Amino acid sequence: MNEVHEETSKTEKPSLVGVIWSPGEQFANIRSNPKVWLPLIVVTVLSLIGGWLMVIGPGFEEQFATAELEGENIDGIIFFTKITTVVFSAIGPILGILFSSFIFWLINKATSSEATFKQFFSMNSYIGFISAIGLILNGILLALLGGSPGELYTSLGALVNSESSIGAFLNGIEIFGLWTIVLTAIGLRVTARWPKGLAWTIAIIFLVFTIGAAAVGSMMNTMSGM
Repeated sequence: MNEVHEETSKTEKPSLVGVIWSPGEQFANIRSNPKVWLPLIVVTVLSLIGGWLMVIGPGFEEQFATAELEGENIDGIIFFTKITTVVFSAIGPILGILFSSFIFWLINKATSSEATFKQFFSMNSYIGFISAIGLILNGILLALLGGSPGELYTSLGALVNSESSIGAFLNGIEIFGLWTIVLTAIGLRVTARWPKGLAWTIAIIFLVFTIGAAAVGSMMNTMSGM
């Protein structure tokens, strides 16, 4: 039965949408048939759209008003910041996928798994689809309802109106971020065939790092007045 399933999965392509409701099956397909370009292009385009939605919201320019910026170049500064925000929204996920894949590949060297860098890269690209959906959703909400791009509507920080370190910490605990961490643990179990303890430990470490980075970023924005 296992041999039949293995032969079948070799001919099946992983599905981006399938990652939402059947991640285990998709990660098994990624192990046998890792795809890179399609998920990477889709994630990049969705992230680009999400970044654009964030900067067209009324809350984006309001940040500069509270920052007490002066001079005739204020419009140029706002325009430049919008462009760099949109560009980074598209490039950031690619760099994140590349970095996490490299880390997983290095850790994999210490295990008995024979997973390749391409398999890790494909796995993270498909997981990145979930993050891109979150970016689109938050971009739509920010464009419609306003608010700072650094304060995601899908995070616990949205429930607490606080600019303190606690608010910054809660802003890092985000629904789609938690979802990707769970998918990462499942992917490491299925695609790389890591032990359950190792897969969840690495996934949780990435979660802590993500929350910490979000909290530091939010606190820096608060201190700079933006």
